[in-house]
Amino acid sequence: MQKVLVIGGAGFIGSFIARALVERKIDVTIFDSFYQYLPKLVPDENKILAQENRFKDIEGKIKVIRGNAANYGEVRRAIEEQDPDCIIHLAGLPLANKSNIYIEESLEGVKATGCILQVIKDTGKKIKFIYTSSSTVYGDFVYQPADEDHPKNPRGVYAGVKLAGEHITSSFCRQFNISYVIIRPSGVYGPTDINERVVQKFIENAIEGKEIVVKDPTNMIDFTYVKDLAEGYALAVIKEEANNETFNITCGQGRTLGELAEIIKKHFPKTKLKIDEADKDLPRRGGLSIERAKKKLGYVPKYPLEKGIEEYIVYYKRNVRK
Repeated sequence: MQKVLVIGGAGFIGSFIARALVERKIDVTIFDSFYQYLPKLVPDENKILAQENRFKDIEGKIKVIRGNAANYGEVRRAIEEQDPDCIIHLAGLPLANKSNIYIEESLEGVKATGCILQVIKDTGKKIKFIYTSSSTVYGDFVYQPADEDHPKNPRGVYAGVKLAGEHITSSFCRQFNISYVIIRPSGVYGPTDINERVVQKFIENAIEGKEIVVKDPTNMIDFTYVKDLAEGYALAVIKEEANNETFNITCGQGRTLGELAEIIKKHFPKTKLKIDEADKDLPRRGGLSIERAKKKLGYVPKYPLEKGIEEYIVYYKRNVRK
């Protein structure tokens, strides 16, 4: 049976990847510090519930190790004990806007990437390494759909850290003959997200009867439902064609913040929209090309924004405590 170690796997995205791998009968171990980026001093009951739901029904099908991805000894012990065929690296500060505030913590992501790769080299094991980057490495889109060769001009600490991790991954792995994959997600949303990304905030405000504040309704993002992203990771694990490649794993369609708000408003007709100025610290993005992932991985996203939002709202109505 194939074995995968998901570093940072207790988070929102990691939990869906773990589930997608378990469904393929792959042996999954999660390695995580279990540090959560909760913005309030008093824990939010619904956020705690979301964390509990992440591994519902698969608790007995995965192994869990608590550890720091930037600690050489802890990472090495996990790799030697679990003997994985593949490592998925998700560890790091997950929010772009927080990275510009907690710079030192954000830079730990670069250290963790180097640490994991160093352990793989030192153990001499044949392990595929999958690095989680971001579509923010492109900066302001010059053209769209943006393919993987689009110019890289990252804005902000988060995007810079992600691109640095890409360079470390590709150069290190080429030097020491380690198979690698780089994945660039975009606008990920879905059940159990607790980090207050835009889709989560819009839906929560609609459910609570609050207005939705749309910062520049023309701004476009390739919103990606988390189940589609998890499927892309699973394909990258099992497909040899993925080796030493970089992939956009997204929905493959740019949608504006105005469209997002209107889709949610259809489910909550009384919701009021407030138009505000754009966040000048964020890049101007758009749709991404997923042709490479389609061709080499057989990746086909199943959740356009309307379908993803509908399923996400069903989750909220079933799980959010009022």
